[in-house]
Amino acid sequence: MKTQIQLQIKKAKFIGMYFVLFCLFTFFFINGAFAQSAGTPSVQSSVLRPSQGFGEGLTPATTPTVTCDSVLQTSTCAGGNLVVRFTVTGGSFNFGNVFTAQLSNMGGAFTTPVNIGSIAFNLGIIPATIPANTNFGIYYVRVITNNPADTSNASPNFIVITQVAQLNHITASPHNYVCPGDSITLTANNIGTYAWSTTPVQTTQSIKVTLPGIYSVTTTDALTCQSTTSDTVSNCNGIAENILQQMVSVFPNPVNDYFNLQLKTGNPTDAVITLINPLGEVLMKTKMHLSSDNEKILAVSSISPGIYFLRIQTMDFIETKRIEVIR
Repeated sequence: MKTQIQLQIKKAKFIGMYFVLFCLFTFFFINGAFAQSAGTPSVQSSVLRPSQGFGEGLTPATTPTVTCDSVLQTSTCAGGNLVVRFTVTGGSFNFGNVFTAQLSNMGGAFTTPVNIGSIAFNLGIIPATIPANTNFGIYYVRVITNNPADTSNASPNFIVITQVAQLNHITASPHNYVCPGDSITLTANNIGTYAWSTTPVQTTQSIKVTLPGIYSVTTTDALTCQSTTSDTVSNCNGIAENILQQMVSVFPNPVNDYFNLQLKTGNPTDAVITLINPLGEVLMKTKMHLSSDNEKILAVSSISPGIYFLRIQTMDFIETKRIEVIR
């Protein structure tokens, strides 16, 4: 009986040991197969062989590049706008990078390129403007970057400048200053459509102005090329007497009760004499026949002391004098 029990115990130990060995074998077998299928390198494969260079087999870091795509030209005029399209490949440019569009020399060489637009983000387009002084001809565009530095190809299509905006100019008549109660005419010399800087905007070739200031006009010609120029109209208060026209002599000045008017040179003429205060109000207006050999007397005894403007208007000229009435 005892012998049978001992045999049963030995048999159970043997079976148990066999089961443990079976489980261990299964565990290592499964994990080894999984590691091999996952590409886990063995100890031997991780050793650097003497014939293997440092870094061999590693994927190098990529450098971004910029490519200039086709350019959209909205006008063939110098001063017109462009839309420069570009593409970035091979990664991203660093923070702070600026994409800049450049215009070639006439014919396409980038010997002395001109920057025509820039943008700080990769939006794929750069709004650009052709310089107003660009000559007639064929041009190309490229894109450059600065962080890291890169230069694109020349644009696959060229742009054509066929028209340079006409040089605009404003002529003031009869002079380039205005006094209270006075008006002058400003005329744009170009042929086309006009937009003056007045409020409201005036669209005629000539305008009349009664106040000093800076007046500008934008002219658009038949080819939609635009040119803008300006003219400064001065206030006669700040103009020295010797700068004004000296067709008529006014004396004495300062004046007390009476002053004399006399035509300095030229043929006798009829004139309209107007006395205006600094607010532009007409205090007196009369007609006179002026000549170089005959003085006309004008009374100002009823005028309060102060600064006034005397406007002499004839068929040939308009002259404004600054006079001072004293007591």
